[in-house]
Amino acid sequence: MQLNINYHGFFDGNFGIAEATRLNAIAMERAGIRVNRINYSSDTLEKIENETDPESFINIFHINSNVTHEFFSKNQDIKLAGHYNIVYWAWEFPEVSDKTVEFLNIFDELWVPSDFCVNIFTKYTGIPVIRFSHPIQKLAFSDEFDFSEYNIKPNSKVYVTIFDSLSTTIRKNPEATIESFIKVFNDDPESILIIKTHNLDRSKDAQKALEKYSSISNIILINEHFSKEKLHSLIQKSDVLISLHGSEGFGLTMAEAMSYGKIVIGTGYSGNLDFMNVNNSFLIQYDFIKTTNTKGLIAEGLTLARPDIDDAVEKLKYIKYNLETLNKIKNNAEIQIRDNFSIESIGNLFKIRLSFIYQFDKKENSGNSIDNVFHLSEIDRLTKRVNYLERTFYNKTRKKINVFFKKIKGKK
Repeated sequence: MQLNINYHGFFDGNFGIAEATRLNAIAMERAGIRVNRINYSSDTLEKIENETDPESFINIFHINSNVTHEFFSKNQDIKLAGHYNIVYWAWEFPEVSDKTVEFLNIFDELWVPSDFCVNIFTKYTGIPVIRFSHPIQKLAFSDEFDFSEYNIKPNSKVYVTIFDSLSTTIRKNPEATIESFIKVFNDDPESILIIKTHNLDRSKDAQKALEKYSSISNIILINEHFSKEKLHSLIQKSDVLISLHGSEGFGLTMAEAMSYGKIVIGTGYSGNLDFMNVNNSFLIQYDFIKTTNTKGLIAEGLTLARPDIDDAVEKLKYIKYNLETLNKIKNNAEIQIRDNFSIESIGNLFKIRLSFIYQFDKKENSGNSIDNVFHLSEIDRLTKRVNYLERTFYNKTRKKINVFFKKIKGKK
């Protein structure tokens, strides 16, 4: 019997979790698993009508934890009872909210992309927490990214940092990368830092963080949605990828750069340690901070790494003067991804686990009260609505009171 699964996710999205979803599906299909791709809008979280293969009793939900409640509130026709229900989450912080834990424990199994995530969630749940790293798809060399389009001289040494501006500036931390680059390369016209982002127009925090560097001649800001081919072409044509992040659930672009034998500099913390080590990359020292003044984008008091700028500067200086002699590190990077994170190797791991699950008679014996998913989702939706109405009522009342007192003042 052929293995088949229902894979729920944002297959059309142009962001990290959507790419990870597509890569997982490709890896499963390469391993001979039939994947029923059930596609949803990343904007509305509602199902996009499409023809699907025959249904499986295994559901995989590749939906980030911060939208999972809303997702199930809007998709209450999903068949969960009598199915083996797996949720795939990437998470970047050691802290997990009580609401998330309550919701998680309804599912049969949690899949995560890194040991970092395994270590986090096993503290909070008794269900199986299993690592399935994001498979890395290496593309043929392409000229789709054209240096001349961005006024980059052909012989430039190209350093690049890549992030989505909506992924919160405090976590992606582009300022640390830029400040480190300036300290080493500010007077070097032959060395270029490309800041590749998108959704910058939707993030005031990212705009504020980046605007002060707009006049530096060897820093190029690109705020565009690239195709996968163009993004990989940029990585292929770069020399060094830098990510001085606060935390990553996995760190997909770092792994992709390593697959092409590029020098990668990254904070020595979180999910990227699954594939980065002192033999294949440059890891930056750090201490810890807590999130503050996040404007509701993420919770307050979450733990992040703060990379050491001085250490990053020292490593960038070393790379600057030794770039042509770092072939061993480049080769080690490429071998690490090829041997352990390829589409084929991860696909085989999926097949082993799903073959084991297929032995369960889930239709006869449903372990968790899965219908609570919709119940908790609806409670969460209504709670948010009540909070919104309370804030709205408070603001309207406060304005009326202010107007009232102004009138009284005017009569005195």
